[in-house]
Amino acid sequence: MAATISEVLLELQADPPVLVKDKKGQVGNQKTKYADLVQVNEVVLSRLNKLGVIYSCTPTLDDEGKFVLAYELEHVESKTSKTGRYPLKLADNPMQMGSAITYARRYVLLAITGIAAEDEDDDGHGAAGHRTAQRQQRPQPAPTGQPTTQRAQRPTTTPPPLPGESADGITQPQQGLLHKLLTDIGKGERDAGLGYISAVLRREITTTKDLTKADAKQVIDHLQDDLKKQEQPA
Repeated sequence: MAATISEVLLELQADPPVLVKDKKGQVGNQKTKYADLVQVNEVVLSRLNKLGVIYSCTPTLDDEGKFVLAYELEHVESKTSKTGRYPLKLADNPMQMGSAITYARRYVLLAITGIAAEDEDDDGHGAAGHRTAQRQQRPQPAPTGQPTTQRAQRPTTTPPPLPGESADGITQPQQGLLHKLLTDIGKGERDAGLGYISAVLRREITTTKDLTKADAKQVIDHLQDDLKKQEQPA
């Protein structure tokens, strides 16, 4: 009979139990299979109990206020144990939180005992609320002597308007140039600038945000002409 927790694990790992990934899950768009907590308890936990070991775990807050799963694998007779803390992520969705805790309980037990299922277990990403990013396929070089595929053409469409802009409204570059030219011509103050713009467009303008691209171009052209006239010698 094993005398310590380490001797128990040595005996267990010498003849490890077999887990079958018979449950279906999904990680993002990828379907997976896994051995659930019920099977892990029936196969692994029952073997540990027969060897005099109990497994306990509790979702709790650690000394730093972080949400963790505190776990312990204890050999009852010798009082030797293996303990640790597995980080958990708080979630507003109770079902998602429960899935994360269930996964952590199963993952910790398998990790601390060294037991694995049929192949690598990756279903935990879905339980923890993570999504598997799809890997981008890199283009493969064409075999020697064969033409390479044509490079994708860059889009020639007009980029979408920036936040605060409309499709036909004054653009930010126009806005910046307009204010600069108004300042250069001595119309930098708000009332003077709006008065100048209203005179050019022959309608009342209360804010430059109401200008269209065409309005802004007309005013900018007018300002540039006026500046050229000011710079000409008398």
